Amino acid sequence: YLPSLDCVCAIMASVAVGTTCVSQFQCSRDVSKLRRKTAADRMVLRPPTRQAAVRYSPGRVACSATPQDAVDVSRRQLMTAMGTGMLLSYIDLPALADQEVKKVFVAGATGQTGRRVVQQLRAKGIAVRAGVRDVKKAESLGLAFTREGGPSVELVKFDVTGAVDEIAAAIGDADAVICATGFTPTAGNWGGLKPGSSLPVEKEGTINLVAAAKKADIKHFVLVSSLLTNGADCNQTNNSNYKVLQAFGGVLSSKREAEVAVQRSGLDYTIVRPGGLSNDPPSGGIIAGGADTFFGLDSDPGREISRDSVAEVSIEALFAPAADKKIVEILGASGKATPKAGWFDFPEAPSTGCATPV
Repeated sequence: YLPSLDCVCAIMASVAVGTTCVSQFQCSRDVSKLRRKTAADRMVLRPPTRQAAVRYSPGRVACSATPQDAVDVSRRQLMTAMGTGMLLSYIDLPALADQEVKKVFVAGATGQTGRRVVQQLRAKGIAVRAGVRDVKKAESLGLAFTREGGPSVELVKFDVTGAVDEIAAAIGDADAVICATGFTPTAGNWGGLKPGSSLPVEKEGTINLVAAAKKADIKHFVLVSSLLTNGADCNQTNNSNYKVLQAFGGVLSSKREAEVAVQRSGLDYTIVRPGGLSNDPPSGGIIAGGADTFFGLDSDPGREISRDSVAEVSIEALFAPAADKKIVEILGASGKATPKAGWFDFPEAPSTGCATPV
């Protein structure tokens, strides 16, 4: 095993500035479960004890008892410490770049939300494997993108209802998966009203994708789901919003079974539950809550959210350590919004029962 990047950065910073930060970390060999993620400009890493934090950016590493009191260490200082053998000899330092999410597989890339995920990943300079059923349709939408020496958008033929091995091949060398698939009402499923018509895509398809993601050894799995998926366990079966949505092929039940499969998969995951989806650009910020917080009630702070915001939260989940094993419910904010740093600041949600009994 290699030491976690938390320990590596802590040791590097500690050596360079003589702090005692390292002792606050559990630098043992059983910390492989720690998330190791790098955003475009920063990384925030927290140890299991939450007693210390490390902040790394392209120009510095910071290490202290709290992020607010962090001591910045220049890269030159760190390289000097490494070059003079001041780091512990038994540590085989992994390349920091290897810890980044460099490529993301987007399932459902031609959908209204999926294509926004692809566009935002591309804007952030992150390579994409766009899983699509119809490559020509994807090309007509302008999703394919190639830049010599830079991140690209590669169109990959993909069917979430296909064989697991085929799906794993479509994921390929991606580091993470964002699942933005959704079943489509058709004449064959009575406009989506045929009982159980959502199962092949919403439940079984997601389970296939989870199994394929494990085969592909991805770092993080983000599932775009919906509010009220857990309505049955939260006494919301008489909620008019629940009734309307559930009428479409039992979609909320199918989505909840998919969520549970993700929660029990052993993967690092984030489940994003948006409110009613709008194709309009966001007019304000984002209101975030933990699992089973919003039910489309008059007392909720909102009802809808822009798909652009859903894509933004889904991508941020790949880089925010606090997003690991979380369910986040999101609405568009017309007034006070949740700060970005607090989007995932909620307890881990149970895979059974209601997280917030009503």
